[in-house]
Amino acid sequence: MESGTCDSCGDERDDLVHVHRHYVTPASWDAAGRVDVDADVERWCLPCRSHYPHEVLGDGAGEQRA
Repeated sequence: MESGTCDSCGDERDDLVHVHRHYVTPASWDAAGRVDVDADVERWCLPCRSHYPHEVLGDGAGEQRA
């Protein structure tokens, strides 16, 4: 974990990890659902990782939310 500014919420934190942001489009009656993974690497805090879909890089690769 790192210290600094969260790229998602902008809060100063000491629990930042590197993630890929996921953009989720739910399925509807006329379109299949999909998940697009952003190639950019961002640093996110625990609250953002708890609320938004993402993929953790490196040590925390087991923590995945989509």
